[in-house]
Amino acid sequence: MKKTVILNESHRKCVNEWFSMLQQRSYSFNGNTYSGRKLRAELRRATLPFGVMLQEGYYCLANALFNDIHRLTQSPFYQQALAIFVSVAVFANANNEQTSFAAQLSEKAKGGEHKIISPLRFEQLQSSKTPEEFCHRLIRAVKLRGENGVNLFSLADGIFLWVQEGYNRLQNLSLDINPFERQSVRWAMDYYSTK
Repeated sequence: MKKTVILNESHRKCVNEWFSMLQQRSYSFNGNTYSGRKLRAELRRATLPFGVMLQEGYYCLANALFNDIHRLTQSPFYQQALAIFVSVAVFANANNEQTSFAAQLSEKAKGGEHKIISPLRFEQLQSSKTPEEFCHRLIRAVKLRGENGVNLFSLADGIFLWVQEGYNRLQNLSLDINPFERQSVRWAMDYYSTK
């Protein structure tokens, strides 16, 4: 699925620049200069997934996304989604935008016949009940991708959609009628359509 549901191109540029900042010793981001490697180390040590909300690295991205330029709504569930995304993204080795995140999980492991994430583990990821469970399973998937990296923007949009759907269920709001706008359907289509 190429089209995103929640995030847009402006958000993509912001996420990509933030991730680039985390790879550098000194980098200017959103009008300030940061030691990206220091921020990344702090984020990796934070309690998952919401401990990152106490770290400067989270606020660098949050302040950039929830401002007048990028105009992402500063709702509690979007802040929760951003915390999960930051918790997972800091474990990525590279940003690889060739295919969607879910399609990358079904690629064959280097020199192997098996998918990076087995269908069973993919189903477990899809059926995660809590943000903590979802976060830990995503981190495992990102680590298994290794040096190949992941599509951070696709990952972010999927996380934001997962959190929004969970919030809608808790509020007894109707889910999107169009199945192609649902996170689980979108990821399953990408995962199982990869050859």
